[in-house]
This record gives sequence, structure tokens and C-alpha cells, in this order.
Amino acid sequence: MTKIILVEDHELTRKGIIYALKPYSDIKVAGEFEDGKEAVDFIKSSPENDIPDVILMDIAMPVLNGIDAAKRIKNLYPDIKIIMLTSIDEKESVLNAFSAGANAYVMKNITIDKLVSIINMVLNGEIWIAPNIADYILDVLSKLHAGSTEEDFNQKTGEEFNLTNREKEILALIAKGMSNKDIANKLIISLYTVKNHVKSIIQKLAVEDRTQAAILALTEKIV
Repeated sequence: MTKIILVEDHELTRKGIIYALKPYSDIKVAGEFEDGKEAVDFIKSSPENDIPDVILMDIAMPVLNGIDAAKRIKNLYPDIKIIMLTSIDEKESVLNAFSAGANAYVMKNITIDKLVSIINMVLNGEIWIAPNIADYILDVLSKLHAGSTEEDFNQKTGEEFNLTNREKEILALIAKGMSNKDIANKLIISLYTVKNHVKSIIQKLAVEDRTQAAILALTEKIV
């Protein structure tokens, strides 16, 4: 059973999501909150066995917004998966969300079936970024690193991280939100091979999971 909490300041939206999740018997909504502070306080006061697995988090909320709440929650429990569920698609918000520890960035016009699929993906250590949002991140970061020389870029990616060309290729696809299965299909290689490459990438980048690998890849201009 996957325990989730929903953090959304609009009651109609909140109740609608909860109602839409009812048919999914493997998902339990363990709490609903109007702002980030309520969610943080709930997690702080919860017994270890009642900590949620996944948080569906809006960004624009009163008292404490979703990005600041995500930072506090990840500091308390790094293993909690946070899905930003929002109507905001500005580049700065997307970058700030992933920097705060978000595992997925989802627009509110998504279908409930796709949302459930994304919940399962983040539980498996994967990330999800809508293709247009992934483009936003790459666009912004390419501008931020426009002053870097080719020599600096090659030195950092080649000497510090020591990724193979195949690993760089797979890391780029991870940063675009593709699952292991999607990567295997795209590159025409086995799922087992992809998983081995992902494991190697995580080890070489000295990060804990795919999300951190993707963010590091983008911020360090590896992809």
C-alpha cells in the first residue's frame, strides 16, 4: 500500500484528486493539507511507520509554498518522494523545484492514470519531467553555462565524472524524464543493460538516485 498526502490550497482541486484516486486500491491518501506548513508539521509529528511514501505538492500556496516545504521535508526524510502537481510552468519554478528535491514535476491537466503511473515511477527511483519542461531546464542551464569554455566542459565531464559515451547518452535521456524501459526501447538494448548503466552512472556521479543524477547532469552541463 502506497501512502500519499496531498498538499493543495484549493479545496475543490484537492477533493477532486482524492476522489479520482479512490478506485486505486493500492494507494491510500493519508492526509490532505492547505499549505506547506501543515504538511511539514504533519510529517514532523508522525510516527516512523506513518510517514508518507509520496507527497503530491502544489507550488503556489499561502503560509509556506511547495518549494520551501519540499526543502524542509527532504531534510527530514530524504526518502520521501515529492511530486510537484501544479499549473505553473515557468522555468525558474521548475529548476527551483528539482533543486529542492522534487522527484517529478507534473502539470494539473494530466490524466489520473498518468499521475498514478508517475507515482509508481518515482517509487522506483525514477524521475518524471514533461518533455517541454525538460526543454526548459536544458535551455536555462545552457544559458547559465554559456561562459564555460569547451576545455572546462571536457575536463569536468571527462576527468571528474569519467562517464562513457553510452553512459552520457543514457544520462541525457534520464534528464529528459525517460524511464529505464523507455530508454531500453529507444536505444534498442535490454532493460538489464540499462539498469547496469544507471547503477554505474549513479556511482560515478556520487549521488543517491536518478533524480540527483539528472539534476547534477543538468547543472554541471554533462548533457
